[in-house]
Amino acid sequence: MMSWICVIGLTTMVLQSTAWKTSSNGDLALVPFASAPFPHSTRDQGFQSGTTFYPRDLHYNDSTVGVFVPKGFKPTKNVNFVVHFHGHNNHVQQVFEQYDLARQMAMSGLNAVLLVPQGPRDVPDSTDGKLQYDKGSLTALLNEAIAFLVKENRVPSKATLGHVALTAHSGGYLVTTYIVDRKELADKITDVILFDSTYGGLPAFADYCAADPNRRLISICTEHLGHENARLIALLQKRHVQARVLFEEDLTESEVAKRGPLIVLTTTLEHNDVISKRDYFAKWLRYCRFK
Repeated sequence: MMSWICVIGLTTMVLQSTAWKTSSNGDLALVPFASAPFPHSTRDQGFQSGTTFYPRDLHYNDSTVGVFVPKGFKPTKNVNFVVHFHGHNNHVQQVFEQYDLARQMAMSGLNAVLLVPQGPRDVPDSTDGKLQYDKGSLTALLNEAIAFLVKENRVPSKATLGHVALTAHSGGYLVTTYIVDRKELADKITDVILFDSTYGGLPAFADYCAADPNRRLISICTEHLGHENARLIALLQKRHVQARVLFEEDLTESEVAKRGPLIVLTTTLEHNDVISKRDYFAKWLRYCRFK
């Protein structure tokens, strides 16, 4: 008969093996956070999109946050984060797989932890619960992430928040807009990268750039968002900020590395290709100002 000590030991091993999934790129944990976007009162009654109803219990009660620690991450007293907001009809595990985020985060060489909070799960909906509507919600998410990393012995016990980059794809624009507009952690958010994600909230992004020339905004757009990016350029000009505008084929590393706003127009990538087909997630994060 197996001893209780053996049972407890095996149970601990199972818990450890399910908490973190290790690959050549680093370690990924999918964990529930109290500060995750959902559940939230704004979707307590579910959501109607056209003729389809999406109930709360299937789509708006998932509090998963993907926490990825890339290979080569060096723990310091100040923990840097990249927070990625996914688009419609998706969930965290699939986002990592579909856009090869773990490999790209490791490839970037950025000494930061990647967080992917679950928004509406597998729904054509851009709302993002706490992170969209609740004051201080991004701060709460990052503080909970630090506490989790401390508990898991991934960062020092007295670690504090360092710098933050926000990335968004498609419908992830909305929560990004709200965070930027309310100026939460304004002294921490150094970079905002929009992957075909300029559907609205453009004045907030223009204000973000105008407030500090050392901030970097990159927006890559396919043809269907060309008009919105033209409007963003005009809003920046109105604030006396000159955006650099390039066709994708003319893009260089030196342009990506520069601070300020950069608009990239692509005619060869599809909406779901802009993050990973040419590794832009990795290549553009590489130049975040986290030092």
